[in-house]
Amino acid sequence: MAIYAPGKRDRHGNKIGAKRSVVAVLSLTAMVDLFTVLVVFLLQNYATTGEILDIPPGVILPEARSVKDLKPANVIIVSEEYIKLNNESVALYSDVKAQTDWDIPQLAKKIQQTISAGEAEKVALTSRLKTAVEKIKIGDKEIEDEIDSFRKITIQADKNIDFLTLKKVMYTATEAGIFEINFAVLKEIEQ
Repeated sequence: MAIYAPGKRDRHGNKIGAKRSVVAVLSLTAMVDLFTVLVVFLLQNYATTGEILDIPPGVILPEARSVKDLKPANVIIVSEEYIKLNNESVALYSDVKAQTDWDIPQLAKKIQQTISAGEAEKVALTSRLKTAVEKIKIGDKEIEDEIDSFRKITIQADKNIDFLTLKKVMYTATEAGIFEINFAVLKEIEQ
């Protein structure tokens, strides 16, 4: 058997002057790192988009230029047929529009029930509240907002609803114990 000179090799062990291999070898660790970073990036972006509210059929929301993301809250839907709190029918729109009294008793009762259920849940989660208080002392505003989210209302009102009826709904909500009212709108597309 003849002895051949092994030839010159580069620092990677490949022969100098030889053709490169067509198959590229990818490091599995690098790929896992890449996909992990991609998944974390997508989750972060998805988490900051906020909650999406279901717009019921028959409700056309008004458009607005200046908008902010809505926080989780109870939802009052006011359409030309009904008034609902968290998808439970409370009153007919025509009855509320026709009444002269500012207070809507059925809506006030449902809101007070929702608030009392939220209060009961708040009391039941004492250990979570203790940690929330600790975070509030540090200055974590998100936890403070989360604690009293049952005292906030988002109103989804059809853009054809008269203002007096909306004012009755807002008055009833504040009298029942709600301290923050937001309106759901569609962001106006800038041209």
